[in-house]
Amino acid sequence: MSVRKPMFVKPGDDTLYPFKNKDGVVETFTNPNIDTALQVDTDSKTNFVYNRYHHLPLQVQRQKLPVFQYRNHILYLLEKYQTLVLIGETGCGKSTQVPQYLNEIGHRVCVTQPRAAAAVTLANRAAAERGEALGDTVGYSAAATSVRSVECGLVFMTEGVLLREVFASPLLMQYSCIMLDEVHERTQLTDVLMGLLKKIAKKRKNLKLVISSATMDAEFLKDFFNLSDRKEGKSTSVIMSVQGRTHPIDVFYVQEPVPDYVKATVDTVIKIHENEPFGDILAFLTSQEEILTALETLRTYADANNEQNRHRKHFPSGIQSANMSVVPMYGSLPHYKQIKVFQTAERNVRKVVLATNIAETSVTIPGVMYVIDSGFHKLPYFDPAVGVECICVTPISKNNSTQRAGRAGRTSRGKCYRLYTEEEYEKLPASIPPEMSRSDLSSMLLQLKALGISNVLRFTFPTPPPAKSLLSGLETLYALKAIDKLGDLTPDLGAYMAELPLKPMCAKFVCSSAEYGCIDEALSIASFLQVDNVFIKQGAGKENIAAKISRRNNFEVAEGDLIMYLNIFDAYLKVKNSYNDEKRAKKACKDWCQKMYLNHRVMEKACEIRDGLEKLVKRKFQMENKTYDAPDMGTGKCIRIMKCLLSGLFPQAAYLSTDSTYRGIRGASLYISPDSCLYHVQQPKWVVFASVQSVGDKTYMRDMMTIEKSWLLEVAPHYYRET
Repeated sequence: MSVRKPMFVKPGDDTLYPFKNKDGVVETFTNPNIDTALQVDTDSKTNFVYNRYHHLPLQVQRQKLPVFQYRNHILYLLEKYQTLVLIGETGCGKSTQVPQYLNEIGHRVCVTQPRAAAAVTLANRAAAERGEALGDTVGYSAAATSVRSVECGLVFMTEGVLLREVFASPLLMQYSCIMLDEVHERTQLTDVLMGLLKKIAKKRKNLKLVISSATMDAEFLKDFFNLSDRKEGKSTSVIMSVQGRTHPIDVFYVQEPVPDYVKATVDTVIKIHENEPFGDILAFLTSQEEILTALETLRTYADANNEQNRHRKHFPSGIQSANMSVVPMYGSLPHYKQIKVFQTAERNVRKVVLATNIAETSVTIPGVMYVIDSGFHKLPYFDPAVGVECICVTPISKNNSTQRAGRAGRTSRGKCYRLYTEEEYEKLPASIPPEMSRSDLSSMLLQLKALGISNVLRFTFPTPPPAKSLLSGLETLYALKAIDKLGDLTPDLGAYMAELPLKPMCAKFVCSSAEYGCIDEALSIASFLQVDNVFIKQGAGKENIAAKISRRNNFEVAEGDLIMYLNIFDAYLKVKNSYNDEKRAKKACKDWCQKMYLNHRVMEKACEIRDGLEKLVKRKFQMENKTYDAPDMGTGKCIRIMKCLLSGLFPQAAYLSTDSTYRGIRGASLYISPDSCLYHVQQPKWVVFASVQSVGDKTYMRDMMTIEKSWLLEVAPHYYRET
């Protein structure tokens, strides 16, 4: 393998991003066409928001935001057109300010966000700017919690909540303006809502739509929401770009492909540091593991460099010597560490930021003059033939690379170093396919069926999904008995499953729990599957060993993770219900969680979700446990619970093959996750799993449970046949 350092090609006189047009006028840069798909790995997204004006009064802060000067333009365009496609850089104020401008002129506004934490944060911010308590005129509804009243004229919510509101009010008459925010993430729900809102807008000519995004194919959106007849000529939608970039960027390509892009990134950082004028560096890598590898090498170099700088004023190239500070940026990094990325470095210290594609659209880092683009990112995809969703490292698209390069031109002329050749750049796809085209569609199809859209093939998707994925989703729903042979929702089961805010397999075992006599247990396990990382991750050493011993002694069971979750939930509720006083109960729960190395916040979240599910199941659906003659305890009850879980998870069964790996029913090679309680025991012959996780080229099963082969034939005889 070659260890040669990357050699870059000098750009010509024409830069990739000219900042003057033919008349010599500086142009506002309208964002390129981008279709950045949602990433499901936690490192590629963050809820962190950086505000450099936080020391100023709130009203002054509002006026400092770039969107403030466009207020009248936005309101004028919405008066003239039904749909406004609003393209604006991260941090320009579009998410908090535009809804307030619309509400101030009398609109009842609904704003959707892909993530619950973002909806809550934005609602709090908007209420604080108005000087009101949350729930008066600004409210939110997200993740089974809601703070809103009838008087709320501005509501922030997750996309799933708006979809539920369409069930109750198909034309959304309670709102006069709907804003879809962060559309560039193109989640399944975003695409479904876009299709539904287009239908609603045709019926309600007075409904205003704002489609907002940091980066997106604006022309594509404008055409999609244009409801006028082509012969009429006049469009019902319009594009507006809020903030532009007026600095050109020189783009360099490597002369030859690099064998190791992590090592090449490190070499390029050092090369820039020793040969280029002062300015911060932003390097794009794919994962936390790669960032930590590069971080270790660069920090060793930085320590040696900073020590040498005490005895020199210039590098051998003649550039003035500067110290170096290296900081990471990825979604699962704690907030107090994420803020270091935005803090201005000390005098004569060059900041190097190693980031995932989180820095592409989610956050804007000030002061960056040099960008290093590795040319890769992580992308989740669902293979219908194998039946498992995986995350793999794939080449980026041209639009991703343009967006990454654009990060260098915020404050002055910048440079972008691409660790791939110009020929490879030309071969890159124009954009990344949205999540709809590469994920399991069973959940989305169930929602559409419940909305009365029987012919899903004729639904107006912004990007139509592949026929294979649609067929696989319908097959799953048919196997779960949510739809009948004609493709219609089954009267009770299908309708109940659609109403539960759970994935179809999860919803199925909750709906089946009454006949197995274990509604409470099924609700506890289902709510646990909606949260992540209940165990606090410890570093190496005594704490880590103590945490593992505590988990093994108190909770782990031979039946697997799902029954272990039930043990944790029961123990937590026992502590919580042993006090009448709420404050004392909360303190006792916190102390207990600390003692057991559990995350108290995650436990509370699971309890909230369970309460919401219980109201639906017991009050609305009027479900009651079937009574059994045998004593309702011990092994008999446990087997009933396991069969109940299997009634929903049976499509995700796997068996131990002769080569000591597990095989999914459709042939996928699977492994037991090291986090599972089945990892350190004798490998069971048959298992089911609720989720998977990809690490490298291996797919690990998570949230597992052991089963008997005969149970599959008993619970799902329509799906399995003994051969």
